[in-house]
Amino acid sequence: MANLLFKNINKIYPNNVQAVFDFNLEVKDKEFIVFVGPSGCGKSTTLRMIAGLEDITSGQLFIDGAFINNTAPKDRDIAMVFQSYALYPHMSVYRNMAFALKLRKIKFPLYEPNEEINKIRENNYELFRLIKQINRRIKKHNESEELLLQRDELYEEIFAAEEKIKSLSKPIVGINYLEIEQGEKKLAKLKERLAKNKKECDSYISELEKANAILPSLEEGQKKEKEEEYISQLNLAIKIFQNGIEQKEQQIKSLEDEIEYYRNNEVPLTVYRKHNAYEIDLEVYKASKILDLGRYLFRKPAALSGGQRQRVALGRAIVRKPKVFLMDEPLSNLDAKLRVQTREEISKIHERVGATTIYVTHDQTEALTMADRIVIMKDGYVQQIGTPNEVYNNPVNMFVAGFIGSPSMNFLKGHYKDGYFVLDGEEDIKIKLNATHQKLLKGHEENIVLGVRPENVTLKGDLTNEEPSSDLKGKCDYAELLGYELVIYTYVNGQKILLKAPAKTNIEAGNSITFNLDEKVLYFFDGNTSERIK
Repeated sequence: MANLLFKNINKIYPNNVQAVFDFNLEVKDKEFIVFVGPSGCGKSTTLRMIAGLEDITSGQLFIDGAFINNTAPKDRDIAMVFQSYALYPHMSVYRNMAFALKLRKIKFPLYEPNEEINKIRENNYELFRLIKQINRRIKKHNESEELLLQRDELYEEIFAAEEKIKSLSKPIVGINYLEIEQGEKKLAKLKERLAKNKKECDSYISELEKANAILPSLEEGQKKEKEEEYISQLNLAIKIFQNGIEQKEQQIKSLEDEIEYYRNNEVPLTVYRKHNAYEIDLEVYKASKILDLGRYLFRKPAALSGGQRQRVALGRAIVRKPKVFLMDEPLSNLDAKLRVQTREEISKIHERVGATTIYVTHDQTEALTMADRIVIMKDGYVQQIGTPNEVYNNPVNMFVAGFIGSPSMNFLKGHYKDGYFVLDGEEDIKIKLNATHQKLLKGHEENIVLGVRPENVTLKGDLTNEEPSSDLKGKCDYAELLGYELVIYTYVNGQKILLKAPAKTNIEAGNSITFNLDEKVLYFFDGNTSERIK
């Protein structure tokens, strides 16, 4: 698998709209990272820049230390799972999963000849022929359990033999002329693109000089405004070209160093070729076992449930053994129950495969339950990066505090005075604060916001609240029974507060209630900047 490094990544579209601002992140090998945020926050754009489907305006992106800004998508060794399953409807599950392996040429190591390995391999090919016969019978006899078991036993025998082959194999070492040749071809193409970019950039610079010379002679009006807008667009285009030129020069230097290394060092030799039928079959079967799709290999997508189709899409990515998995809202088309089930399956698959995964969603529940770390985004900016526990318990600002958690955190506007938080509104309602909060709020007396999660607001007398605040009174505006708990909506001084109570609590709309905040878990934010007061 792989690690990724984002350094000051920016994305500006030709219409001068910036979708991503100064994105910085280091993703460790085998880590599960979730990008979460509302629609339009830049999370899918960032994912598409990793995949190479969007150009990076400025900044640097590295995979395993290799600079890949200008690397073609097909050469990035990345697999992407989209929101739609994008399966071939006329192909079986097996053929859908095998399709990518049939097309791609990849590097295979070369090994010294070995008679013992040849004998084991011949036996494996014989077992493979038996498996093909059993597969024909499985299709005919409607996925017979007995035949499926026979096939599993043959595969286990093949995998055991393949492990023995690995232990006996000795790689051939020497000057890898194939890597040198491939590197020189890439280098020639890269230099050609660099020369073309420099020429285009020079033409824009020349055009900008002409436009700047004309501008002073124009009178105020529509013509001058258009010329100024044209100059702005030229400046943006030049900036994009200059960033691209700088990135290509870095990539050329890196590639030249790599070629020089291969010229001066003996390394294991490789050959570029496509997978053969035997290799494809083993990879598809391994993936089908991980995804519990073994019995469905010869069905068409139309004969599968939504969750099974999503697993096939995942399997198609897994068989390629990419460095990085990218998932763009893969569960959004599923119903609620199936979403929970598939979410669990993806987490289990990640544990088994150990893949470096970047997952995009707008659902904060998915982020909290699946991620090793969460990247929370808003309007193209990263708001906070941290583990699920960190972003839930230690939000850096009001946006993170309100976005993570369901129902959202309550926010009460007010000010601090003489040891009390005073709620804004018509009535003089005060909440006595403990010594820790009093010390925290000194110097932040005006325009502050108190944040408290609904689970930390309890009805008076609730023993789970170990440090209850001053009593607050209100009327139940609405009660929402969720089966396992009751969410009560009320207002204090015209400010809405949600609180949670046991499901058996007998409270209805219009009832008067008395409740307390849990003093141990109150948050305070600056009303002007929305930043948390720490």
